[in-house]
Amino acid sequence: MFKYLFIIFLGISSSVYADVWFYEDQNGVMHFAQEKKGSKWRLLMRTPKSLNPPKAKSTQQKAPNQRPYHQLIVASARRHKLDPALVHAVIATESNYRADVVSRAGAMGLMQLMPATAERFSVTDPFMPEQNIEAGTRYLRWLLNEFESLQLALAAYNSGENTVKRYGFAIPPYKETQNYVTKVIERYKKNLSLVQ
Repeated sequence: MFKYLFIIFLGISSSVYADVWFYEDQNGVMHFAQEKKGSKWRLLMRTPKSLNPPKAKSTQQKAPNQRPYHQLIVASARRHKLDPALVHAVIATESNYRADVVSRAGAMGLMQLMPATAERFSVTDPFMPEQNIEAGTRYLRWLLNEFESLQLALAAYNSGENTVKRYGFAIPPYKETQNYVTKVIERYKKNLSLVQ
């Protein structure tokens, strides 16, 4: 059931301030490393040696249990058999913990629910943290069950489940979606290290 979690630990740097190489295998699974491991590996991000890491926003420096809405996140995550550290990573990426934010595409609240998703999960007020987090975690669990892959579930959360299916159950070739998947996984890994 949790077989998709193994990719998180495959060579991803413990610091996000290093070169990151990636390789997509024939199943659409993305693998990450700090160095090129073969001819199929491509550079995702290069960080100059002289670059000092920027200071993270205070929310990102805190352990997940010290961030806003932590108790709501834990309750919903447990109900839907998700790791709270993953839900924190999605919320940080989607809205940076702002319950009132609306995207240009119309996504709303902490977990940036699209109107159709909010309706699908019976949300009456997408700006109410309890409803937004509950619907977002239910949807994320549904996507994980549907795609059996953390990366594909995150890609579907960002670009839509039908988009992932249209591209043959692979991460769509959209830079925004590819960056989103990478960012959430990096934040998830960082959250895991903060709670250990």
